[in-house]
Amino acid sequence: MSVILDDYTQIADILAENQVKKPFLCCGKSFQQTALFSYLKQYNIVVFDRIRPNPRFEDMVTATELFLSEGCDFMIAAGGGSPMDSAKMIRLMVTNGTENALTQPMENNDIKSLFIPTTAGTGSEATKSSVFYVHEKEKLSIANLDFLPDYILFDETLLETLPDYQRKATCLDALCHSIESYWSKKATEESREYAAKSIRLFFEHKDSYMNNERAGNRGMLMASYYGGKAIHLTGTTAPHVLCYNITMNCSTAHGHSVAVVLAKLWYFMLERDYPAETLTALAQLMGGKTPQDGAVIFAGLLTEFGLPYPRVSEEMLDGFTAKVNTAKLQSNPIPLTANDVRELYRRVLCDGV
Repeated sequence: MSVILDDYTQIADILAENQVKKPFLCCGKSFQQTALFSYLKQYNIVVFDRIRPNPRFEDMVTATELFLSEGCDFMIAAGGGSPMDSAKMIRLMVTNGTENALTQPMENNDIKSLFIPTTAGTGSEATKSSVFYVHEKEKLSIANLDFLPDYILFDETLLETLPDYQRKATCLDALCHSIESYWSKKATEESREYAAKSIRLFFEHKDSYMNNERAGNRGMLMASYYGGKAIHLTGTTAPHVLCYNITMNCSTAHGHSVAVVLAKLWYFMLERDYPAETLTALAQLMGGKTPQDGAVIFAGLLTEFGLPYPRVSEEMLDGFTAKVNTAKLQSNPIPLTANDVRELYRRVLCDGV
């Protein structure tokens, strides 16, 4: 169970309590412009900031070598999903080695970790998964309960400088996490409670968050956190499986990519024999009444945020479909064949909107 911090001055107590001599900070370059980064510099931090938007295993190996060569003894991750997913792997590879990290389970160590989300979207601070790419092409998702951080700092002021596009894309990622977890075949009573709480928080704070108000930023951070706790239990479904081809080929942010897939999948599910009560419950959480209302409300968010559907030529769809491992779609609420996957890509990427 992670300890939640509400004020960055509490970090001093955490470092003292754990007798930390040299913390390792995994972050993006934008974090280095914050007051919190200035505060952390007094603690002899070693900074690794070569984090790409879709993290690469090769960079994690380089960071692990730096952690060891500098004699670091505490992990701090600050940013969106990329720094946090990277930090999860780096912390364990320090003592497990990098050679077998992709094929063998890694055991925990006594290096404590603090995660500081600077976007309200990924929920990575609450999940057991690290998602990254190997050699620019292969996407992997590794799960390990020891990836969960010892401490989490929620500081809503860190969201004040989010670019408009990232503000929109990241919060949609949080909403997609919650919706996918709620309708997943792996859903439990506990996971649905977390997902429902996240969805309510999203719609309660959406307008304030989009106006960059402190209360809205705080509310969306918590929506992201509970969405993360939901997918920690269930994992994600088809929108997240299909979105990676879009992210890597259409220059869209992850949250934007997953949202356009989910919007089309919802309508696709309405055409199939899928239990209406689940979609009805989701629609009601979102302020609607019927399963159709939920589809309309979600698609309306893309319009409200001014996020278009990416466009590709239909000739590319076979290649996209071939890269999707349909075995990873087992938790999706309806079965999807390769033909279904291609049709979904066609509706997302080639249909008129």
